[in-house]
Amino acid sequence: MKNILFLICILFATLSNAQNLSELLGNTQKGHKISGEIKNMQDTTVILAYYFGGKQYVTDTAVVTNGKFTFSGDKQLDGGIYLIILPGGKYFELIISEQKFSFTTDINNLVASMKFNNSRENDAFYTYLNFITSQQQKVAPLKERLANAQENEKKKIQEEISEVDNLVRDYRDDFQSKYKDVFFSKIISATTDIVIPETPLDSTGKPKENFPFYYYKKHFWDNMDFSDNKMLRTPIFFNKMDQYLEKFSPKHPDSIIVSADILIEKAKANKEIFKYVVSYITSTYERSKIMGMDAVFVHMVEKYYMTGQCDWVKEKQLNKIIERASRISPNMIGKKPPNLVFKDTSNQYHSLYHLEAEYTLLYFYDPDCGHCKKETPKVKAVCDSLMGAGIDIKVFAVTTEFDIEKWKEFIRKYNTGNWINVGDIQFDKEGNPVATSNWREQYDIYSTPVIYLLNKDKEIIAKRINDKQIVKIIQREE
Repeated sequence: MKNILFLICILFATLSNAQNLSELLGNTQKGHKISGEIKNMQDTTVILAYYFGGKQYVTDTAVVTNGKFTFSGDKQLDGGIYLIILPGGKYFELIISEQKFSFTTDINNLVASMKFNNSRENDAFYTYLNFITSQQQKVAPLKERLANAQENEKKKIQEEISEVDNLVRDYRDDFQSKYKDVFFSKIISATTDIVIPETPLDSTGKPKENFPFYYYKKHFWDNMDFSDNKMLRTPIFFNKMDQYLEKFSPKHPDSIIVSADILIEKAKANKEIFKYVVSYITSTYERSKIMGMDAVFVHMVEKYYMTGQCDWVKEKQLNKIIERASRISPNMIGKKPPNLVFKDTSNQYHSLYHLEAEYTLLYFYDPDCGHCKKETPKVKAVCDSLMGAGIDIKVFAVTTEFDIEKWKEFIRKYNTGNWINVGDIQFDKEGNPVATSNWREQYDIYSTPVIYLLNKDKEIIAKRINDKQIVKIIQREE
C-alpha cells in the first residue's frame, strides 16, 4: 500500500495536462486566454512556464494590477502542466487543456482558496489536490508519533495510518471513475504504483530469484498513456523514462538497448512522443561519459534513423548523424578494430595485428599537443610500472602529424623508445603529406591524445581512457 506521504510527493512532482476540451465541443476558436485574480497580492509581474524534458521553460509573463492579470495569445498553448510563478519563489500549477478559463485564489493560501470558471480539468485537479493535502495533514502527526512510539503503541498507530491509506485509495478509484474524461485521471494512473503479486516458486520449490524486480520492470509502463502527447509536458514522463533507463536497466549497452527498444515501441502510439523518445535516447547516449555507451547511439541510428523512421530530421543533419555513427561503429567495445601498418622512425613497418602481447595500449598523440605532453609521461610511468610487475603490455604509439623531426624529438624527450613508435607519414610528388588510409575516421580520432586498450586477440576492452584508468581496467581483466 502506497503511504500518503509518498502519494503527496508524487502528486507534486508529477502533475500534467488534460484533453483539449475545445476539440470535444467542436470549438474552432483559436488562441488562449487565461485570466487570474490573486487576492491580497501587490502589483508585480508573474511568469507562465511549463514542464518539458525534466526542465521548466518560460512561455509568457503578465503584469499584475490590483491582483488581476491575463495570459493571452493568438495560438493555442500546448497541453500540459503549467506553472504560474510568483515573486519570492512561490508558484502553483495549472493543467492547460481548455484554452480559455479564469480562476481566483488568495496569496495567503493558494491551493485551498483556488476557484475556477470554465475549467472542468482544473476543478477536478484542485478537488483532488485539496483532498490529498487534507489527508497528508492527518497522517503527518501519525508518522511523527510512530517514530517515537513504544512497541505496544506502534500497531495501533500503523492501523490508523492504514485507514488513511485505504481512504486515499478508495477516493482515487472513485475520482478516476467520475472524471474519466479529464487528463488528470491519466496523471493519477501514471503515478500509481504497479502491484507486484506474490513471488512464485521455481522448480526447486524456492521463491524465484529477483521476481519482484523483473515483474516491476516488465509492467513499469502499464499505467502510462502513450497515445496522449500532453504527457510530455509534465514531470511524469521524463522522470519515469529516466528511472527506467538509468535505474532499472543495468549499466551495459546491451541492456540499455533492450530497454530503449521496448520504450520506443510503446512510444509509437503517438508521433510526438516517438520523436521525443528517439531524439532523447540518441543524443543522451552519444554524449554519455560511460565507456561503451556509444553502442546505444550506433544502435539508435542504425535502427531508427537509417531506416527512414525519423522524418523530422532534415537530410543534411541526418547525413551528419549517420556519418557519426559510421565512425564510431568500427571501434566499439568488444570489436576488433582495423589493422594499422605504419613505419617507425627508421622506415621499418610494424603491424598492430602482428604485435604479440596480452595487452596492447594503442596511443594516438600529436607531438605538438600540450595535453599530449602532459599525459605522455603519466602513461609512460603506468606502462613501465605494469611491465615491472610482470604484466605483458606493449605500447603501439601513433603520431597523428607529419613532422618527422618533431616526432623524433618527442620520443627522445619523453623517453618512449621502448614503445613501438609509428606514424602514417607519406608524401606525394609535390612533397605534401598524405595518409595511406582513413584510419583517423576508423578510430574516431578528432582530438588527442586518445588511448585504446586491446586484449591479446586485439579486441577493444577500453577506449578513450586516461592513465589512471589503465591500471584499474587491467586489474579487472586479470
